[in-house]
Amino acid sequence: MSAPVLHFTPRAELEPQDNLEAFIEVCKQSEVLGACRQFALNVWDIGHLKGQNKMHRAVFSSLDASKTSAREPAMPHPFLDFAKAALVYLHDKRPVAAQDIRIAALRCLEAALREWSKGSRPTGVNVEVLDTAVELAKKQVSAGAAYRIAGQLVLISELMNSKGFIAHRQPWNHGLKKPQELGSRISKESLDARQEKLPSAAALRALAGIFQQAVEPTDVLVSSYTAVMLCAPERINEVVRLKRNCLVEGDGRFEGKLGLRWAGSKGAEDTTKWLPTQMVPVARDAVGKLLKVTAPAHRIAAWYAANPITLYLHDGATGLREQEVLSLEQLALILWGDESATGPANAWAQTTNKITKIPLGGRQIGFRFEDVERAVVAMLPTTFPYVLGAPELRCEDAMAIVRTNETHSQRATYLCMFSCVDSNLITNSYGREAQESIFERFAYTEDDGSRIELRSHSLRHYLNMLAQTGGLSSAEIAIFSGRKDVNQNRAYDHMSSDEVQAPISQALKMGFTADIVPAGLRNLIVRSEFKGIGIVAAHTTDYGWCTHNFASEPCQMYRDCTNCEEQECVKGEEHKEANLRSLKNETEYLLKEARAALDDEEYGADTWVKHQTKTLERVNALLAIIDDPSVPAGARVRLNLANAALITSDNIQPIEAIEANGRKPLP
Repeated sequence: MSAPVLHFTPRAELEPQDNLEAFIEVCKQSEVLGACRQFALNVWDIGHLKGQNKMHRAVFSSLDASKTSAREPAMPHPFLDFAKAALVYLHDKRPVAAQDIRIAALRCLEAALREWSKGSRPTGVNVEVLDTAVELAKKQVSAGAAYRIAGQLVLISELMNSKGFIAHRQPWNHGLKKPQELGSRISKESLDARQEKLPSAAALRALAGIFQQAVEPTDVLVSSYTAVMLCAPERINEVVRLKRNCLVEGDGRFEGKLGLRWAGSKGAEDTTKWLPTQMVPVARDAVGKLLKVTAPAHRIAAWYAANPITLYLHDGATGLREQEVLSLEQLALILWGDESATGPANAWAQTTNKITKIPLGGRQIGFRFEDVERAVVAMLPTTFPYVLGAPELRCEDAMAIVRTNETHSQRATYLCMFSCVDSNLITNSYGREAQESIFERFAYTEDDGSRIELRSHSLRHYLNMLAQTGGLSSAEIAIFSGRKDVNQNRAYDHMSSDEVQAPISQALKMGFTADIVPAGLRNLIVRSEFKGIGIVAAHTTDYGWCTHNFASEPCQMYRDCTNCEEQECVKGEEHKEANLRSLKNETEYLLKEARAALDDEEYGADTWVKHQTKTLERVNALLAIIDDPSVPAGARVRLNLANAALITSDNIQPIEAIEANGRKPLP
């Protein structure tokens, strides 16, 4: 939802109960979460989550019922209508992908009202009731889930207070501390937790073997999608939303590279990920297998995209399109390509789809073609022509489609209909359910003979670990992983303390500190002299010193000292003058490269041309003054934002003539 559409303003002259009833009426008429169509129901269809075929539902059951996953009894009135309205209003203002935690908070709040003998009245909520709701959450769920439920209780209490349903003198806070994450690198618990998130060596070997051995459609799908997930650290919902044209052949500066078009999630945009050279053959092979195994389903999807109300007939049944009435043998041929399956065909027609039978003489029966056609077309995905869980992806463009029942081991494959593959096909095959895993089907075990179990997210953790140990920066890892915020990398950091320190230790062994100038040879300014030369706080830079007061605020230039008006250079400091000349050479080269990129119309090149040009202008301005024989040695030089020189001698205060307001990065 791009912008909120609901707004409720309480009326001061009304009692809390009257405002509450008016609030419920507003939400009851809303399109948010389809409330206007299903408000009277106690189970709402919310839609499909990304990469899943299963309908996501909001179940307004009581706290006691939820303990056994039962849908009844529902939360009692009058709280029930408030819970529905609150869910609608909060989703409009603070949308979430899944409603489970928010509904859990409402359940706990209602149960707390009953514990305080307040008759499930929303207007009876107070601090004690809210505190009790938190305690109920702590008893029922894990510490992490309880913390999230408590956060939703804060939102609910703020809503109720702001709309006049209750009156708090001050905002309520749940008081729970966020559960400590196992982020330490040295504790045994942290080491064990990190290891559990990574795939075992036996699992990785098994996946490679299965990828080469797989023949059956399910095995080909699972192993090929797994291979794709090992090419780039993507989420399972993004993998099943790949398009059929997901491979990208690089050109320009990416010539010779291979990329994969990925659908973004969790706030990240859709993007193309360029693959490591070693993984290019794996990606080509995996995508090729996926295209081949899903080709029959693709033909069916393309047919229905062009003919949405016309039955698809496979090559062996095309001659039946002109039939007015189909015999059981002909129906079985259309459905499954097996004329002998007359019993299942009859059950499909009469029991499942309630199609009226037509006598054909003797004991023979048949069914009208148009009735069969209508029943088969009704089997299309409910979101057709778009994929379930991917409202922007058309079925005929999707990679993750198969003929209906093609991945089912016991049911016959429909040759006239397709279905969408969701993430559960892959995750269940890894052994998370009681059913046989793909590792068991191919007789792979852990090194100790135990059952291999794998989580799809383990592969993402594994690739992030490789990126970290390989030296990628946090920004590069975030981009590679499709993250909006580099801080999210922290949960995927599996390096031990020894691994973190290894590069530093190696650098020290190789003489990294050999060229550091001994302290006795440095030109230092004693703190007692700062006042005399107009410095409150200072630190040296590669080209001079900086007068910025870090005690008051951080550096606004992000150490871009050359383009900062607070840096002063001293004529006669040879090593710093050499740094300036080196910077000039580097900037001239970078400017040349940026201009070449601009000519190639590369994204962002214009920004770098502007920045490098400004930097070169300032470096040239400084060097012109330093090389001017009329400027005495020891003179302190500072440029303002217009590149005008402010020159003083050692015993004169710097000229304060700044043309810009404050310290701002150059445009």
